[in-house]
Amino acid sequence: MWLRHKTIVILLLIASAAVFAPSAWANDTEGLFVGVRFGHELADATYAKSVHYNAGVLAPPLEDGSVIAGEDSANDGFNAFSANLGYRAFLSDQVYLSGEVEGAVYSNAVQGFFEGTYTGDTNPIPSQHVFPGAWKVDKNHSLGFNARLGYVPQGFAFLGEGRSVYLISGVKWLDATFEAAFDNRGVGDDAIRGVTRKTRHAVPWLIGGGLEFGSSTNRFDVRIHYSNWSMDYAGGDGATEATAYVPNDFDVDEVGISLGYTRSFSLGM
Repeated sequence: MWLRHKTIVILLLIASAAVFAPSAWANDTEGLFVGVRFGHELADATYAKSVHYNAGVLAPPLEDGSVIAGEDSANDGFNAFSANLGYRAFLSDQVYLSGEVEGAVYSNAVQGFFEGTYTGDTNPIPSQHVFPGAWKVDKNHSLGFNARLGYVPQGFAFLGEGRSVYLISGVKWLDATFEAAFDNRGVGDDAIRGVTRKTRHAVPWLIGGGLEFGSSTNRFDVRIHYSNWSMDYAGGDGATEATAYVPNDFDVDEVGISLGYTRSFSLGM
């Protein structure tokens, strides 16, 4: 994981250098560009929850501490709309490097139902139970930086003067909201239920590739990418039965496909 993140950072630094470096190979698509993008991200989200007690808190036979854990997963997707501003520089007559700042907003959510776990042969109590409940994940908005390494093929003239294929990597600062309900299904004073809602920030990375086509000024492209991100939160300290340490972890894998439009303000204009 550390090596993967380091590789992405290196690519981003290279792209940043290219933005300010003069190019010896002028091309009509070189220079500033702006764009918009619509896409859908298929997401596989895993929600893991556990209950922890410190040693000495519970009565025998659990006096040495107790940990009960469970998880649930769900598949759905997020709709995405983004806008970007960037700069493209050519490294040769057919190879270019570009860097871009991208902001995005999202809709839809991934949601599931955590069945809960229970150990023991008496009525469920907090020390023996990870309460069940519905959960969902919402992506709100993000701001990130992408680097593209592209190649302009000599053939395929039917794709237009602005044709290219490219690899892309990037990193984002994401704002997302997680909601998890819990319910011991008890009655009266024995009921323990509620909803936890948390907004957190994550740093997703992405890798992918795309095909660009159109004129040197106005271009479209189709892109596919993979991204991963995770968030967590916890409550309690595990020091008493009423204050169990309860960490909640969310891990999301995404495969996205999108269509983009780019307007180039090239050096040749």
